Amino acid sequence: MTPTRRSLILGVGAATVLSPFPLLAAGGGSRTFTVYRDGAEMGTHRIDVRSGPDGAAEVDIDIRLQVKILGITAYRYTMRNREVWKGGRLVSMDSETNDDGDPDFSRVRQVGDELEIEGSMFSGRVPGDTVSTTYWSMDFLKRGIWINTQTGVPIEVTTAAIGPGEITGPNGPVATERWTAKGEKLDVILHYAGGEWLSVEFTAGGEPAVYAPQSIAPAFAPVWTASL
Repeated sequence: MTPTRRSLILGVGAATVLSPFPLLAAGGGSRTFTVYRDGAEMGTHRIDVRSGPDGAAEVDIDIRLQVKILGITAYRYTMRNREVWKGGRLVSMDSETNDDGDPDFSRVRQVGDELEIEGSMFSGRVPGDTVSTTYWSMDFLKRGIWINTQTGVPIEVTTAAIGPGEITGPNGPVATERWTAKGEKLDVILHYAGGEWLSVEFTAGGEPAVYAPQSIAPAFAPVWTASL
């Protein structure tokens, strides 16, 4: 089944469990995820987190997905997103998406104690502590409103810890903490370890999808902490 448009991101044994902590390097950098849908590889999600001027955290995201049926591309999705964070708050976001031919965008600017959003499906203001649906900082789980990075729509989100989990890392299984994040058109399971975002599970076009990190390093949490 081909994924429904706007669904992919709103939502990518007895083996010894390996600790990710020795692999985590401070200072930020790039992490790439392979995205699987119903067990088949469908693309990549690359995120780069680094320290910027004046202690800000700068984030760049590049998502490239496609679904093939009998060797023919039936669905294609790309997103480019750039965010700047400081003091635990979003300063700006500029996102452009091509959802199988349908363009979407989300532009956010800090205005006083609020965020002003201009998006393809929402324009208006939200509280200044609102976060984005990029998941990269575990502190996002403490916030009640998330901005859909594709369309700019603010979502009231409820999060909850659901116990230990496991993902397939580049060197074997990795033990994680699992959290649910639920809101309108948002229902995902997030995996963290040592404060690091390592995976997300969601449903795409009625089929299960999951992110598998190509590497665990570098660590993003120190960049977030330094920006506070």
